[in-house]
Amino acid sequence: MLEEIVKELSSNSEEGYRGSIYDDKTGKIVDKGTPIDEEGKLPSGGYPTIGTGHLVTKDEYESKYETGKVYPKKQLDKVLYDDVLKKEKIVNDEIKNNYGDKKISDDVKKILIKTTFWLDAPNKFPMFFNAMVNSKYDEAINNLIYTDPSAPEKGMTQIYDPPEGMAGLKERTLKYIEAIKKLGIKQ
Repeated sequence: MLEEIVKELSSNSEEGYRGSIYDDKTGKIVDKGTPIDEEGKLPSGGYPTIGTGHLVTKDEYESKYETGKVYPKKQLDKVLYDDVLKKEKIVNDEIKNNYGDKKISDDVKKILIKTTFWLDAPNKFPMFFNAMVNSKYDEAINNLIYTDPSAPEKGMTQIYDPPEGMAGLKERTLKYIEAIKKLGIKQ
């Protein structure tokens, strides 16, 4: 399953791949010597990212990964694989520790690993994660769309209605909504 997730995440319809450090907000390659602030953000407010969605930490920036340098795909594919392994562990630990090691389908687990990769689902979208584990797919979808699904009038999430410069989030969110809808049909 991990190889399949890695392949899907590195496709252009998901994260895509870049061999140099890029700005996750603008999608542009970061110029050599561009500084980051104390929070690790670029001047645009985005985060330095490399390969397939690997967040370049403050410690990695200009040491492990240098601006203006192109890295071999094979090297960055290994980084992606390691990142996905970490996300799989987070998902498995969350299910084991908070859901009594509940058995879930591989399709649900794949969605949880991928959304943990790009959303940090258990921490930033805990109601979504809970709904997915408990096969409440309409509820999971609403948690991706609304900041408060019990009061939709309060507004939409930034992944569904993203700020300027982050338009790819909505496209990706809609893709996951469609995948979740298909889970509901299988029941």
